[in-house]
Amino acid sequence: MERRMTCFSLRELIVEARLGGAAVGMGRDDVRRRLGAPDEWGVEETVERASIWRYGNFELHFGEDGRCWMIFNDSAQAGLNAGPGRTLELWLFADGPDDSVVSDRLRADGLSLDEGIECDMRRLRVGAAKLFFEHSRLAVLKVMG
Repeated sequence: MERRMTCFSLRELIVEARLGGAAVGMGRDDVRRRLGAPDEWGVEETVERASIWRYGNFELHFGEDGRCWMIFNDSAQAGLNAGPGRTLELWLFADGPDDSVVSDRLRADGLSLDEGIECDMRRLRVGAAKLFFEHSRLAVLKVMG
């Protein structure tokens, strides 16, 4: 049986709070069905008990109830990476625009934004997603339920 390639879409992550079909609120089994086994996991002994699963440099964080409570990436400035066997659709980040261009494009797409400063970085909130910019460049993506 041929395995289909999973696509991580930044639009889907930011607008729909989904990464390759996995979403905040899903349990580990549902995430594994959609994304496969993680490339790496947190410090716990087994993948089944790990609180963090990594797919490339995207992290899915799980609570004690076994449900994903956050999708996170703090490697944007070094380069986003979906990991082996997955593709990455960068959407409006393909040309590395600065934060003002990103906010203008999000508004042009009809998305509601909340702008502010958080953790000493400029923050744009779009629904459940927070985009943090350092030196006008995307630095951190954080999606919570």
